Amino acid sequence: MGASSSKEPWEEDIESASPGGMLSPEDEIKRVLRFQNNYYKVLKVDPRTCTAAQIKKAYYKIARVIHPDKCRDPRATEAMGVVTSAHSTLSNTTLRTAYDMYASQVEVDAQGADSFSEWESKGGAQMAHLPPWLVKGLANPILGPIIQFFMVIFLLLLLVGLCALFLVYFVIHMVFWVLCCCGCGGHCWPRYGEGARIHAKRQERFMRMLRDYEAEAAMAQAKGEPPPDPNLFFANWNIAHPEEPDDIPTAASANQYGSVS
Repeated sequence: MGASSSKEPWEEDIESASPGGMLSPEDEIKRVLRFQNNYYKVLKVDPRTCTAAQIKKAYYKIARVIHPDKCRDPRATEAMGVVTSAHSTLSNTTLRTAYDMYASQVEVDAQGADSFSEWESKGGAQMAHLPPWLVKGLANPILGPIIQFFMVIFLLLLLVGLCALFLVYFVIHMVFWVLCCCGCGGHCWPRYGEGARIHAKRQERFMRMLRDYEAEAAMAQAKGEPPPDPNLFFANWNIAHPEEPDDIPTAASANQYGSVS
């Protein structure tokens, strides 16, 4: 759809048509169906300069010739559908942006090319939701491939960075796990072995302490008294309920491999 010194075939046809610039209904239908994927050619408007008013005027001008109510050609309904789609798409700013993106990626005049609706169904219209400057850049035949190249490079670098972060996390995780298992038998590691068992019992003990405090606070509220001081209650509770000896890590604890640290 770029600028060209030679005229398009449909432009030459129009000049040789009637003084009104329109072909006969049959030839107009044939022209519309021939360029049905090129909405600018369908409406005979300039893709670079046409305004909404010009698009509307072109639509009504063609509709008066090929509308099924006025034209008995069996292809009139199909051609009118193409003209209507062209008008509704190019009249909408968002759809026109998406269509321009489609026209920059697809050879719209080629036989068998994907239609605009097929391109949309394949996810191409999602690119129209990108920032306007990026959409214009991608639609440019020179800048488009360059921008796409750098976008691919950026995504690859991002993927490599994420993989590197995961690898670093995994290595650090395994180093600490080995040191813990070889050093204290896993007591300091709450996710594996002996450490997981001790962590679970301490969590259970902590929840029991919270339940006792809530019960004590409820009793005080029922008597009209202020709730007990949490710090004092927790200190007294720990004295009254000491940890079991086998839940306290010691230097003589055996690790899960049977060795003594």
